[in-house]
Amino acid sequence: MIRALCALAILLAWPAGARVLEGQITAQDGAGRFVLLPEPPMAVGEDIFDSPDLIAFDEAQLVVLEQGLRLDTGGLIPAGTSVALHSVVFDGMGGRQRGWVRFSAPILGLVMTDDALAATDALAGVGVLYLGHRMRGLEPGDRAWIDPGDRARLWVDWAGSSPGDHLRVITQAAPLM
Repeated sequence: MIRALCALAILLAWPAGARVLEGQITAQDGAGRFVLLPEPPMAVGEDIFDSPDLIAFDEAQLVVLEQGLRLDTGGLIPAGTSVALHSVVFDGMGGRQRGWVRFSAPILGLVMTDDALAATDALAGVGVLYLGHRMRGLEPGDRAWIDPGDRARLWVDWAGSSPGDHLRVITQAAPLM
C-alpha cells in the first residue's frame, strides 16, 4: 500500500508532457553557454538573441496531430499521435558551435527548413512571433541529428550568423519513466 502511494506521488509530481532537460556546448569559437529559457521568448529570428549561446525552450505539450506531420528528419508522424514541441536556437554573431540538448522523452524527428518551420508554427500554440520565415532553419553546412545511442538527445553542429539558426524538435508527448 505504501509503495503504491509513493509511486502515485511520484507520478503526480512529474511534469505533464515532455521537456527540455539540459544541454551543453562541446566546442565553439565563442564564449557561449547552454541556456534553457523557462518560458518561450516573445520572438525568435531576425537577430533577436545576438548571443553565442545554445538556447532551448519548450513550445507546446500534449499536441494531438489532426493530420500526419512530415518531418525533415524522422519521416511521417501519423495523425492522432500526441507530441511535444521544442525549439533550439543559435543566434550567434559568427563562429561555429557544436553541442547537444537532452529531452525527457524520445525525439520523433526534426523540423529544420524554413518552409517546414513556418508550416508547424501553429502547432506550437505559444505566443511567439517567428520572424523571417525565409531565413529560419539551417543553412548549408549546418547539421542536426538524433543521437543513435540516446534517442532523447539532439546534437547540433552549426555556424551562427545573421539572423541565426533555428530548429524544432518533436518528441513523444510523455516523458520517459
